[in-house]
Amino acid sequence: MNSKSLLLALCLLSFNAPACETSQNLPGQNIDVYFERNSARLPGAQILKLADWVIEMRKFPIKEVMSVGGVAEQSERKPFILASQRADAVRAMLMQFGLTGIPYGVRSGIYKQSPYLREPPEKVRRVEIMLVPGCPNNCCDGYMIGP
Repeated sequence: MNSKSLLLALCLLSFNAPACETSQNLPGQNIDVYFERNSARLPGAQILKLADWVIEMRKFPIKEVMSVGGVAEQSERKPFILASQRADAVRAMLMQFGLTGIPYGVRSGIYKQSPYLREPPEKVRRVEIMLVPGCPNNCCDGYMIGP
């Protein structure tokens, strides 16, 4: 190997590509949709709210994962089944609105009152949704969203 080739090889080996300086994903985008007592049927106003949110989420070309969590009050009829039905109804609606091809994490549970934080019942009967948008090559450096 001549000296020019050796020098070039050493330069290439010593060149370090800069690491990702920022996060690998953008912050989660959240929304809650609310239900009537003992119901897994989405009220019309909540469907419109969800549709508007889905339209807003179109600005993210990369969608890493969608989390959908159904919640019911302990005092509702069959609360664990109801929470699961709520989560499934919202997941189906999200997919109907076009959020497909994304891994979905669907969970359900019964709301447990905290002695320090008490939510009003109408805020407990809900589905919590979070979309985690991603960045190209898992690096958000210089990645801009929107127009």
